[in-house]
Amino acid sequence: MKATAGEVYTVYNQYLKRYTACQVAYIAPPDTVSKESWAVVLSLDWTGDASLTADELPHLRPLYKDFMYWSRDLHLLRVPLEVPPQYYKLVSTLPPFTDQPCRSYGGWSDGYEGYLQMRWQAIPEKRRWAFKEAMESDEQTEIGGIPVKVSSHRVNDQYEPFDSALELKALPCLSTLICERWHPDLLEFLRGNPFVDEVTLLSHGQRTLDLRGTSIRKLMLDMTGLEELWLCEGTELLLFQNKGPDACAIHAPEDGGGLTLQFIGEYRPHTELPNLRGLHGIELKDFDLTGLAAVHPHLKELRLWGAPGNLGNFSAVGEFRELTNLSTFDLFGFGAGDIPTPEQMPELRWFWMTSLPETAAKAAKQLWKSKPGMDLRITKPRKPEWLAQNLDNPFRGWDGAEHIPASAAKKAANQYRKTRSLLMKLAAELGGDAQALDAVAAYTQTFNKMGFIETEERDEIYMALRGILDALPDGTLQKDALIEKFEQLRDF
Repeated sequence: MKATAGEVYTVYNQYLKRYTACQVAYIAPPDTVSKESWAVVLSLDWTGDASLTADELPHLRPLYKDFMYWSRDLHLLRVPLEVPPQYYKLVSTLPPFTDQPCRSYGGWSDGYEGYLQMRWQAIPEKRRWAFKEAMESDEQTEIGGIPVKVSSHRVNDQYEPFDSALELKALPCLSTLICERWHPDLLEFLRGNPFVDEVTLLSHGQRTLDLRGTSIRKLMLDMTGLEELWLCEGTELLLFQNKGPDACAIHAPEDGGGLTLQFIGEYRPHTELPNLRGLHGIELKDFDLTGLAAVHPHLKELRLWGAPGNLGNFSAVGEFRELTNLSTFDLFGFGAGDIPTPEQMPELRWFWMTSLPETAAKAAKQLWKSKPGMDLRITKPRKPEWLAQNLDNPFRGWDGAEHIPASAAKKAANQYRKTRSLLMKLAAELGGDAQALDAVAAYTQTFNKMGFIETEERDEIYMALRGILDALPDGTLQKDALIEKFEQLRDF
């Protein structure tokens, strides 16, 4: 069903545990982002224990957001014209509340902004005023002896080396905290600050960690040595910062019902989180889905990124009956018969697969293209010959990129293989350092001639060379000198 201006919809929000409402303010014409028209959706200031009814329509008002760093304004969003029918219930039609221009893009809102606004309004008004006042301040204070603006919203203890976390009380609108060592009074500070909602803890050395009573929504955590972790009520995202399986028991409200967990490389199934909402895996080389649905039967979102890698028993993804969002990137080892059907996954509404076997890509498009309200993006299908040539190619992402010529992608891959082969040969010989320097010089000059390179490509070029050197046996060639040569010669 396509949206029409004035329509009012109701939808359930998992964090509020209540229903919310929105209105299609107007239909925007195609633009530079999409050739299709857009529905511009306005969030409404309403929540209820049951779906919105027609009797309540006269009392509806727009939602104004001013939480955290937002200035007071309506919440408007350009979304696809097709309404996801599984979740959004049409209530009725009202004259649009606004025709205010909107250049923000996203998906159909489930009232998450209302949830964030309610969290904000639950904070004592005096503290909210102090937050907003600090935002506009040009004053400075000191953290760990380092001058810091009062308006700062991010602190890293490596650059502002405080001893006591209580020093951070001098920053009224601090929201992001990065700690690369443990601070004994850190938990005291976090429990007393309702604004710090994004925290990174590295090298903390703790065996147990109790974060209940804090306001952390996003936690990036070194799991090394950690045996037991308690998350607070509002934690939505837990990102492991170390590779490999952990040995930690994770205690989360509702057994993980509002939690998304991201791991690196390998995953040890957390049976203590049967209601886990989302699971993200990055840098995967070999990942098997066998039995995972039995551990997390209520999973709503599964996103997997390959290194690249192989995805074992992909057909088991069809066992996630409640899944709404599914994506893979640079993962292979499956075929057409492994793609789930709409009957197997009735709740799925967002299905993206990038860089996958060609046969699987064709099957995914065929099976899902006609499902109403489906956000389907199946891109970069790979033929068997491409896989044979590119699975070990760190520049495989350049193939098919709009701003990178196909000839440049091919040249980058060839130069990588040539450099890797030569350096591996020289590492097995004595006295090969001079030739190795020449090899790195040739590698660098190849990319110097490419005019499209920006930050992302520069990092990929460096990491490709770094990967070659890391693979060489220790004590062979002067690796630091080779990197220095690269840095001296590159002009990108």
